[in-house]
Amino acid sequence: MPTMWIKRGDEEEFDAGTITSGLKFLGADTNPVLANNYLSDTQADGSIFSYSQYQKSVVNARFWLHFQDYTSYKLAKHDIFKVLGAKGIIRIRTNSEPAQCMYVRSTVFEISPTEDFSHNALFTVPFENPSGYKYSLVNSDVLKTYSTGVWANYGQNLPYNEDTQYTFTKQNNFRVYNASDIAIDPYFQHHELSIIIKHKGTGFTITNKTNGTSYTYFGTMSSSDILVLQGLSTYKNGTIDSNNSDYGYLKLETGWNDIKVTGATDATITFSFPFVYIA
Repeated sequence: MPTMWIKRGDEEEFDAGTITSGLKFLGADTNPVLANNYLSDTQADGSIFSYSQYQKSVVNARFWLHFQDYTSYKLAKHDIFKVLGAKGIIRIRTNSEPAQCMYVRSTVFEISPTEDFSHNALFTVPFENPSGYKYSLVNSDVLKTYSTGVWANYGQNLPYNEDTQYTFTKQNNFRVYNASDIAIDPYFQHHELSIIIKHKGTGFTITNKTNGTSYTYFGTMSSSDILVLQGLSTYKNGTIDSNNSDYGYLKLETGWNDIKVTGATDATITFSFPFVYIA
């Protein structure tokens, strides 16, 4: 039976079918919205391609409601709108893709009986997906420890029979696997990517040899310090420390990325990011 789970803020995740008695989730459909942008010359025919962009998409979630009488219909309708028609971002996922989720907003929808004197209603909730993406339920570095179900259900884009690690200790050369549909780009696309470094000593450089992006830290670290490159910002023990960096960043291409570390042979480095899928 199709199932949708909803999570609002810090609340516990719950089954959408429990919103009110007689409500059943039937399924959800979404399609990516790819927009191509062009430039035009006032005197020349045609247009010159500029860039492509994934735009906001819509997730159409379909529901069936059975009710005993008009009073129970009105009560159920109120319960549904209170949850599915509320303001703000909610997280949704379904049992067809349990390890992937979307962060959506509700828009206008209607609930009405299928016909006069009917005790059933079929309705669709169009959720707006501002990012146009689906995300892995958890980040890369906790994927295997979060739950067996999350790891086992991925399938899509993960390499078969290969070990994917996201924490590396005392390694100058290693590989990071990005199972996303797209590159993880914290600079141009503002994607979430945190690189956590533990190291005792002076500055170091981390380079992605696959695409040439790199990050250099010039400061000194003790064994108790934790450095985090969060997107483009550097934090040392939770305090902004970008002035001690070259303001560089790392971009992760899809698939394997060859990473090189210089100046920190003792370092423990963790790559933490959600996998991003086209929705």
